[in-house]
Order: sequence, then structure tokens, then C-alpha cells
Amino acid sequence: MANLNTVAGPSASMISPGTFSDYATSVQSVALATTRLAATTLPPDIEFHRSIHVSFATELDLLSTRVLRLTNRLVRLAGSVDSSTMGRGTLDGEEDVLDGFKSLIVDPVDRLFERTDMCLDDYLGRKKEPAITVPAQLNQSNNSSKKPPVPRGRLDPALQYASHLPKPQLLFNTKVDNWNESPYIPARTLEHKWCARVPLGYIFHDLDESGDMDEEEKQKLSAHPYYYELTHPTFPTHLFCPAPTTILPSSLTGTDVSKHVYVSTSSALLSMTTKLKAAREIAVDLEHHSYRTYRGFLCLMQISTREEDFIIDLLVPSVRDSISNTLGEIFADPQIIKVFHGAESDIVWLQQDFNIFVVGLFDTYHASRALDFQKHGLANLLETFCDFIPDKRYQLADWRIRPLPEEMLTYARSDTHFLLYIYDRLRLSLIERAQAITAPESSFSTAVSTIIKGTLSDKPAHVLLNDVLARSTRTALRLYDRETYDAEFGVGTGGWDTLARKWNKSALANSASETNGVRGGVTGEVYRAVHRWREDIAKEEDESTRYVLSNHQLFFVAERSPSNAAELLALFSHASIPPVLRRRAGELAEVIKSTVERVMSLGVAVQALAATTDIEEVDSTASTEVVVEKTAKSRLWGLVKDSSSVVQRASSSSLFGLRTAAADEGRSYSASRSSLFGTALPSRMMPQSSVPIISASRKTFSDLVTQIHRTLVIAPNQPQIIQVGSQIISQSNLSSGSVSTQPAMPISTMAEAEAPDGILGQVEIPFIPTDQRQPRLAPVSDDTIVVVGQARQKKRRRIKTTAFGNPPTGDQDDTGEDEVFDYTTVPNLLDDLPPAPEELDTRKKKKQKTKGSGVIEYGNFRAPPRDMREVKSGNKTHTFR
Repeated sequence: MANLNTVAGPSASMISPGTFSDYATSVQSVALATTRLAATTLPPDIEFHRSIHVSFATELDLLSTRVLRLTNRLVRLAGSVDSSTMGRGTLDGEEDVLDGFKSLIVDPVDRLFERTDMCLDDYLGRKKEPAITVPAQLNQSNNSSKKPPVPRGRLDPALQYASHLPKPQLLFNTKVDNWNESPYIPARTLEHKWCARVPLGYIFHDLDESGDMDEEEKQKLSAHPYYYELTHPTFPTHLFCPAPTTILPSSLTGTDVSKHVYVSTSSALLSMTTKLKAAREIAVDLEHHSYRTYRGFLCLMQISTREEDFIIDLLVPSVRDSISNTLGEIFADPQIIKVFHGAESDIVWLQQDFNIFVVGLFDTYHASRALDFQKHGLANLLETFCDFIPDKRYQLADWRIRPLPEEMLTYARSDTHFLLYIYDRLRLSLIERAQAITAPESSFSTAVSTIIKGTLSDKPAHVLLNDVLARSTRTALRLYDRETYDAEFGVGTGGWDTLARKWNKSALANSASETNGVRGGVTGEVYRAVHRWREDIAKEEDESTRYVLSNHQLFFVAERSPSNAAELLALFSHASIPPVLRRRAGELAEVIKSTVERVMSLGVAVQALAATTDIEEVDSTASTEVVVEKTAKSRLWGLVKDSSSVVQRASSSSLFGLRTAAADEGRSYSASRSSLFGTALPSRMMPQSSVPIISASRKTFSDLVTQIHRTLVIAPNQPQIIQVGSQIISQSNLSSGSVSTQPAMPISTMAEAEAPDGILGQVEIPFIPTDQRQPRLAPVSDDTIVVVGQARQKKRRRIKTTAFGNPPTGDQDDTGEDEVFDYTTVPNLLDDLPPAPEELDTRKKKKQKTKGSGVIEYGNFRAPPRDMREVKSGNKTHTFR
């Protein structure tokens, strides 16, 4: 604290704008050092030291009281600036600090910081107040009545996607050719150039401007029919002289509702045109549809004068055909100001559908930007100037619906009903703010000089108005351009590369790495093929690409790459399958399949070449093998063709050493003979050949089945070779009743002699079917016969027998040898033999005896009593016992 006082005390009187930064740095360093000292040097058990050091407790209490007093002063100071913190209490002790720290300390400090930032922005000029004057009557209406609530929620799907509607473009007299990708040249389609200062087909430009034009500007000069009229305008004088007082139009809701004119006939269109020619300014807006058509078309046009509103139905063929001749002159007349809001798309749509070009445009969007509004949407302007909140949900509605619902009509009228009033208010605000500017900004003069060469107002009060007109002229110079599909690079607004970058699919974009000469691998190639198929189907059926297959579904199909229509439709739920895809799933599946086959064929050839390039030593006498075109059948993709290529193979490798003849011939590492199939298969068989291994001949098949039966081994009855003296006796010979002797030889040698192909192991016993097995009788006892087993009865109790098959008697001596169990007499589970009748009778008797006994033994408990809800004796007919 001493250091803090040292810094704060003497320096407080010497603070100046030049030394403020140094002073702030020193204060921050001292505060940081004090905080670090308090956090690292204070003992953790302060209460213990307070109890044993009276002086330490006194100094600690004094410091705490001082800190609390300073904090309360800061809280009161913050409350004097922000009234929301007044009367919230003070910090009197430890409990107040713990409980009210956030509400009394953190929140006021945050608000102080926010106010500081706002003040700094105002001081540095970063925040500019919008130069608008809100009418007084609006404030009075806001105080007297509540604003209507903002509509929320999603729009009714029946209004947003009216899928049941027939396509109105089928009734248009002028059909749209979706396959036409030639450049749009207005001089070829424009019948007459209204209000022309330069004849149609001629190009006029200033002598000093041709060298400074870029390529885009030169293209507009040659293609735009009204380029000279737009860059050399003659604006009317009333544009620069707004009325000081304006009248707010009547409301669209409530009792005072103005009427509108719905234009759906040719006569109504001519009557409207007569009224529009007498107006000095008109407000225009358009409603466009692009979901159930490939290129999109206009459905509705709203035009408002200062007296009435017109709603023009552009889906009526007779009205649509007359728009160009009736409204073309009005939109090209520079003496009639056309007020739009955000006319970037409207200018292009008018050229696309009707060859109409706008001269004399005033875009309120550019005016809101010149005035530094926080928001530039039309809804914000309506709420600010007119106290009207439009329902923006209908912006995404399907404007093909006829008749239009009342809500959609209200929304369509609101776009132009108040726009001329907003136009007047913005002009007044632009003039008022321009008068407050001491020196015009360089961006204003640059925009005007590079766009407009005509006569504008030279008054300083009109500098902002000139800038808005210049930027509006740049918008009017936009030209409709038919986009061509770029299958190679995917550029353009609807290209595959643009879509992949927009969805952050870098592995599918044009910049993706190549795998075996294919960009993006199999998935990338399938993605481009599906994207091209979607584009072609959309053109063919006059549907949008989103309606044919949405973007996320496109990526999903490309990643899965289904091989048939069933797998393709299985990727979607039943309700999410697009209607076009449901009808043409087979075509898309075939496109995916052929694409994968083509990529796989290219991938096989490239991999074969790549596998042979990593050779360190290549002999000069290395053989050259020509790989001819082969056709391999795949279980998933059907026939796959391998393109022919020449493969250089080295005679030696650093990894495998010298190449063998078998390797040169393409043979695999396999034995020459199999104990199951006999001799080896032909060495030159194709690894992907579809020729079956088993011949179709019945004799060959039966021989193979017999060989398989003979090679099966009965493991429990394996033979035992016993050496008795100088003779060798086999147990299998004993079981059959015959004895064969041969000179003694080691057992290992005998096993090697009997094993086929030098394979060591036990001798294989052929498998004998059940119907061919012979009953084995016990052999006659002899001095040279070894007793090997005993017969077993089929009953559960085992009855011991002697080697002769007779029951043992009391006078017979026990030989002391272990009795060997004969497994051949036991029924095989594979034979599926039914149990003997005696055994079934025995099981039934035991079960009945157990059921009738009244003794409860361990593990044989009685069944629990039935539930009271169960039927005990009723509903029993005793029909079946």
C-alpha cells in the first residue's frame, strides 16, 4: 500500500494527456505487484495468527474497514451514473462481500466499462448518430397504444411449399429453354428501346473513358442497351427538393384500411399504365418463385403511387405478355423516379422475364447505408418511420398460390405502400446530414465521378444524395447473365466446386488431392457425377436443383455410393425421398454404378504401374509383360474392365531377392498336391475368374464327394499301433477280426511311410455313412490277441462284460487292466436316431413317480400358488384332454 500511495500521491497533480499512458502503466504494475504479494505471502491460516498476535489483528481490521469504505464509495459513485444500482445496499462485513459481490461490485463495474466504451466511440467518431427525424405523432401513438406483437413461428407448409399446385409456367405463351446457355444479348430480344438517347445497337462513350475501363465495364458498355442513358442521367429537379412536411399513408390494418387494385386483365393493366404515366415517382417491388422451376420466374408485381396501390398478377398469360410493352416505357423514363429497396435481384428479374430496364432508380438500401443505420432492411425502415412491423415469414411463401390469402396480400402491399413516404424521409435526412458535414468525404466524390458523368446538383447539401444516386445507378447497370454449367472446374454460383467450398467439403472441392489420377478419389468422382445428373434432370423437368435433390442429400448419396435403386432409396426415410428421385432412382443408381466402375478400372491400371515403379535395381534383361484387357466380374459392381498396359518387371528385388520361375509365371506360393483335392489347380487361373472349381460333370462331382468322405476322420476311434515282440499289430485289424503281422520297425518310420506326400501325422480313416456301417463283434480270445474294449448297452446303467461278451461271474478273476470304452457302439448325434421305446417308458414312469410323491426334496419344490386374478375352475369344457 505504501508503493501505491507513492505512485498515486505525487503523480496525481502531474497527470496530463502526454503523461497519462505512463501513469496508467505504473498504476497497473503497482496494483499487479500488490495483488501478487497478497496472494503469495499471506499465510493460509490468518485466523490463527489473529488469535495469537493482537497487533496483527488490529492492523488487519483497520485495513479491512478502509477497503470496505473505499468500495462503498465506488458503489455510490457508480449509482450516481447508473440509477439501476441505487438503493442496493452497502458492504458492511464479510457476509455482505460473499453474498452481494456480484450484484454490488461486478454488475456496476461492467456497466461502467460499457459506458466508457460508448463514450470513447463517440469521442473518436466511430459511432455516428443517424440523421433521421422521427415524426412527433409516432411517439404519441406509441405512448397511447401498444405495438402489435411481432409474428413468430414457422410459416404454414401449405403456404411455403404448395406442392399440389400445377406448374403455371406450362400455360405461358413464351416457353423458357433451360438448355440454352448462350449469352444474353438484349439487342436481339428487345423490340423497342424506350426513351432512347442512343439508338438501339449503337455504342456511345466518351473519348477519355475508354482507356480507364476494365473488362467488366467494357462488357456492360457493349451489351447493356441503356449504358449511356444510365451513366449520363438527367434527374428531375423535384428529386433534390423534398417537401419539408410529408403525410403518412393510411394504415393497412384496423378500421382505416386503404383499398388496392388487383390487376389480372389486359384492360386493368392499360388503365393502371395511364395513371402511372402521370406520376412523378412510383414504388416498385417484385415477388419471385424459384423452387418449382429451373431458372425462376416472377409471380407478382407491386406498384404504389401516392394515391393507391396496384397488385399485378404476372401468372395470367395475357397480362404477362403485355408487361413489356405497357411498363417498359415507364421504367425507362428518367423523369419518373422508381423507388426500390434492395434492387439487386429485381433489376435482373425484370430483364430476364420482360426485357425491362430501369432508368432513374433510387434505392433506399443505399440511403440507409449512407446514413449509417444499424440495420438496413426494409422491415427496420418500416418500423422506424411508419411504426409498422411486417410479417417477414411471407417472404418465403409460395407466390404461385391463387387466389392469394389476405395475409399474403397485406404483406405484398406493405413493401410499397409506405415506401414513398420513407423515400421522402430519407431525402430530408440526407440533406440535413450533408449540411452538417464540413468537408465532403473522398468516397462520395469518387463514387460519383466513376459512375455518373451527367448533370447532378452541385450544391453541398446534395453531396450525400448524389452518392446514393450514383450507387443506385451502379445497381441499375446490372445485366442478366445466363450461367453455364462448368463440369470441369465447377465454378459459378451453381458449380460443384462452389457448393463443396460452401459446405466445407474440402475433399470434394477442385483443390482436393488426386488419387490415381482422380480428384477426390471415388467419392469425389461420384459427387461430380451426381451433381451433373441433378443439373440435367432439373433442366429437363424444369425444376430447381433443390427440389430434385437437396444439397445435404447430394453429399450423403455421394459418400455412400449405392450400387442399385433399392440401396439408393434405402438411404432416405419414406417421407424424405424427393419426388423426382423416387421416379428416377434407377437412372441415378446407374450413373453412380458406371462412375464407380470407371474409377475402379482406372485405379487398377494406375496401381499396377505404381507397384512396379519402386524398384531399386532393374536388370537390362528384364522381361516385359504385356497386360491385355481383361474382364473381371465383381460381386458388387458387375463387370470391370482392366485397360491394357505394359508392365516392366525386374529380375531382382532388394526385398525378395532373385525372382523365381514361379513368380515370373504368376503362380502363388501353394503346395503341389492337396490331401483334399489331389493335384494342384492350374497355375494360370485368373484370380477373379468366375469359372467354377467343380466341374459340371456328374462323374467328377461324385468322385469328389467320395474323396471328401474318405478323408473325414473319426477322431475317437483313431488306430493304435502296438509292437509285440518282433511283430506290429494294428488295432483297426483287431476290431475287424483279422490279424496282419509284419517285421518290426520304428513307429515313427512307419508313420512316415504311410503318410501321403511326406506329411507326418496319424493315418486317416475314411468316413463310413450310417447305412454302410457293419456291427463289430467281440473277437475270440487268444494268446496273441490284446483285449481293447467292451460292448456297451444302450441303457443308462452300464453292464460290465468280458472280452467274450458274457456277463462276469463271481469265480472269474480280475485281470487288473483298464477297460477301454468303445465309442463305435454309441449312437452318433449326426445320425439323429430316435430314442428307444424302453427309454421313453422309463422317463414317463419316473416323471409320474416324482409327481405323485408327497416328499419335498431339495431342488424339487412345489409350484407357487396361482394368482387370485387367474381363473381356477371356470371356462373349462374338457373337450381336449
